[in-house]
Amino acid sequence: MTACTLIEAGIGEWRSAVIDEDGLPVALDFHAEAALTPLHAIFDARVTRLDTASDIAFLDLDGKRSGILNLRRAKLIVGGGAQSISDCVAEGERLRVQVVAEPSLLDDKALPVTPRPRLTGRYVVAEAGASRLNFSKDLGPKAVKELTELLAPIADEVALVVRSRAGSVTPEAVADEARWLAEALTAPQTEGLVFSLAPIEQALLAVDDGDTPVLLTDIDALHAAQGLARNRWPDLFRRVALYEGDHPAFEATGVEEAIDEALADRIELPSGGWIGIHPTPAMTAIDVNMGAALQGRRAVDAKLQVNLEAAQAVAFHLRFQDIGGLVVVDFIDMGAKGHAAELMAAMDDAFKADTVPVQHTGISTFGLVEIARKRTGLSLRDRLSVARKPAMRAQGAALKLLREARRTGMGNTPGLIEIRAEASVTGWLEARPALTEALSAATARQVKLTTATPGGVAIVKE
Repeated sequence: MTACTLIEAGIGEWRSAVIDEDGLPVALDFHAEAALTPLHAIFDARVTRLDTASDIAFLDLDGKRSGILNLRRAKLIVGGGAQSISDCVAEGERLRVQVVAEPSLLDDKALPVTPRPRLTGRYVVAEAGASRLNFSKDLGPKAVKELTELLAPIADEVALVVRSRAGSVTPEAVADEARWLAEALTAPQTEGLVFSLAPIEQALLAVDDGDTPVLLTDIDALHAAQGLARNRWPDLFRRVALYEGDHPAFEATGVEEAIDEALADRIELPSGGWIGIHPTPAMTAIDVNMGAALQGRRAVDAKLQVNLEAAQAVAFHLRFQDIGGLVVVDFIDMGAKGHAAELMAAMDDAFKADTVPVQHTGISTFGLVEIARKRTGLSLRDRLSVARKPAMRAQGAALKLLREARRTGMGNTPGLIEIRAEASVTGWLEARPALTEALSAATARQVKLTTATPGGVAIVKE
């Protein structure tokens, strides 16, 4: 399959994937309705409480969701002279705000908001609370002159930044988009949700420049996309088409397989090595492991080969999984002269394809490389998975239950002791009958093991 962007319509959420010239998926995006994910949605909210100790304000966004406004962003309302949150807002005050982070990243806590909403279109960026008109340096004098005449009246209401892509369409198309965004930012005051992008609008806005096809997976989605391209984003009109494969698009192009691989505990490398990706609250740690790569190779060659493959895999997964913030990669230690420089060159080359700014350090004495990648939203793992809670080993859980059972059995309630636990725990105890016999002797009670959840200890009638 040639390079393209796939857009898959869904219920509540759409997905889009970028397929490169080799037919491999390299980027994945999710586009949800505001009811599910209100990122970038604009609300007319009410301040419900001020926390002066932390200098934050809590807001009721729509009667269902809460927002949180910190002092740094609140200062945008009154200017730089504010010293505390109470200098910026008051309880009961109504504010127009925009959500700037996705909810699951915060474990269903209040959503961070800004009082300076900003909407990014294909041709212009519009921001409330200011009045100015700026142009990309890539636009020539003639284009700037034509656009200034059309956009100046709109820029009296909102700040506008005209993007370089505006040079690929007519000035009227740029003005139409600017007007649409300005109307959203300056809409009459209401309560709750003021503006949000539909999933199909989000998907089309995310399409890169170029001339590669944009393939929709069903005919209704295609018609909707054609209408938007014709009336709002004409640079996409000739690119939009219907996906005509015999199998579901995301399966046929390997996107589903790539998602499964990305979420696995181990991501296999061609040489037999593997990497593991481990998100933490502070950073994402990636460890590189030799695995079976030593078979049939000299150690020095195997280490370099695994590290080079890992560099490619890290660059791919940072983009595909949209992992942002601080990333630390623990490469296999290499002692051979020149191998570290070769690895760094490979990393530089691998990151060239990323559409998001990426920086990295050199490799440290301990084989660590720090990477900073701009955070654009939830990573794939944050979006689709939750961290597993630590589980006790069967032995630890069994011994804990024996202690609890001994204390319970010393009471006066008549009956036998029933220990309920998962199969691994009861199996561990059954394999060691001396332990339950000791419990029976200590409490003068019979002991019954039951496989059940939740686990616990109880005195039951014989």
